[in-house]
Amino acid sequence: MGSPKAARSKAGQGGIWRRRIGAPFAVVLVAAVLVLVVFTGQFAQGPEASSRFTSVHVEDSTLRRVPTDQGLETPDSSKQEGEGSDRTAEPDESPDEAIIEQQQLPDETTEYSGKESALQVQEGEEGTVEAGSAPYTKCTPPSSTTVCDLSNPRFDICELCGDARTIGQSSTVMYVPHTETSDGEEWSIRAQSRKNLPWIKKVTVKSLNTSHAVPSCTSKHAMPAIVFALGGLTSNVWHDFSDVLVPLFLTAREFDGDVQFLITNNQPWFSKKYVTLLSNLTRHKIIDFDSDDQVRCYPHVIVGLKSHRDLGIYPNLSPQNYTLMDFRLFVREAYGLPVARVGIPYRADRDDPDKKPRVMLIDRAKTRRFVNAAYVVQGLEWFGFEVVKVDQNKTDSSSLDEFARLVDSCDAIMGAHGADLTNMVFLRSGAVVVHVVPYGVEFMANASYGAPARDMGLLHVEYSISPEESTLLEKYGWNHTVIKDPEAIRSSGGWEKVGEVYMSEQDIVLNMTRFGPTLLKAIDFIM
Repeated sequence: MGSPKAARSKAGQGGIWRRRIGAPFAVVLVAAVLVLVVFTGQFAQGPEASSRFTSVHVEDSTLRRVPTDQGLETPDSSKQEGEGSDRTAEPDESPDEAIIEQQQLPDETTEYSGKESALQVQEGEEGTVEAGSAPYTKCTPPSSTTVCDLSNPRFDICELCGDARTIGQSSTVMYVPHTETSDGEEWSIRAQSRKNLPWIKKVTVKSLNTSHAVPSCTSKHAMPAIVFALGGLTSNVWHDFSDVLVPLFLTAREFDGDVQFLITNNQPWFSKKYVTLLSNLTRHKIIDFDSDDQVRCYPHVIVGLKSHRDLGIYPNLSPQNYTLMDFRLFVREAYGLPVARVGIPYRADRDDPDKKPRVMLIDRAKTRRFVNAAYVVQGLEWFGFEVVKVDQNKTDSSSLDEFARLVDSCDAIMGAHGADLTNMVFLRSGAVVVHVVPYGVEFMANASYGAPARDMGLLHVEYSISPEESTLLEKYGWNHTVIKDPEAIRSSGGWEKVGEVYMSEQDIVLNMTRFGPTLLKAIDFIM
């Protein structure tokens, strides 16, 4: 190590050398600063001051055209047909039932701080481009200027790779092609996964040509962005997941959080309720697109959300081979629930002689209720279950973080066909979904919950009630077509008639004796 004296001697020698080289170094430093000042002065007006097609040399030695400062082109911001109303669904409506009757959400304008500040417009947030930043390599500008694909029957999607600029207050996204031969094109799409709903707000996408004025960037970003719409049938938890959260996962997950969301037709309640999931899909501030007064420039913008089917994912259609199980595991990770290898609660303590399998019984609030709910609870307990009875109002109002943990503590979830069964996303792998299907809606049961449950790695047990277990029998009688031939009702009246009669007018008087074999099957799965 050496003595303190030796250390002081070396320090003295260092001082001599510093004095010998200090003066010449200072001269060199001053000269370098002067050169830097002169050089940067050439660009004091910023890149926007150059000609639109001027090549600017940047650190990665690539050539890039930048537009002249010609002022902001303001497209016609008048509303598209059908955009004047924002249709929402009641929380207790089942899949597609929300289309029957238009309801309004409570007026929620509260802004949230901290984790819940997702929809506050922020300027100068992380991700702003700085000089010398690495080039964006996650997509390649297309040879064609056609950036939108309208061919899918479920959704429209536009992908702009290169120079993309968002103008929120006019609901417009502009693409500046890398070729001067662009003819210029324009699309207007509903930026959600149900493009046939006329009340979903539209976003205009423009591929510019050389005659168009290009708005100057007021905010530059290094990460990609996704522009999408809320509204539609959201506020029904099934539609929240099927129409927005699963498609958003499909569209955004590949960016591993390094993507910014710009939301049109913002619904503050949605961002508050699902802040945990949103903040695990993006680590950047979420922009309220409609009130954003910035011209934001990105190297990559996706407008719209990809979707494969109702509450489902086809792995072969996803470049990353995502599955619905991947989505459920993502949800569990976001809420801090036990990892995939942890078994259902009953199996963890199966050696405990007093341990019972735990089932969550969801009792609906308005339609398809269990009229004899107390008797159903008794029957479940007789079959050996510990019952956690939850009213639908609790699933709508409680903290989703808290409710997710409650569902995770159960081995099974049981309820009548309806949106609240979507909470199966919080169950552990191998848990059971006990699906009670009301009379006359058997045709939709598997697609709505059976197939999604299996795709999530869950076990699905379906029980279709008899006419005697439906309150429709007392109302219509055996001789009415509603009881004799539900298929005829569906064929003649379509979904609207099914929704009006079998979804909205029906409650359930569950016959626990007839239901018994279904429960035994669920118990076998749990064991």
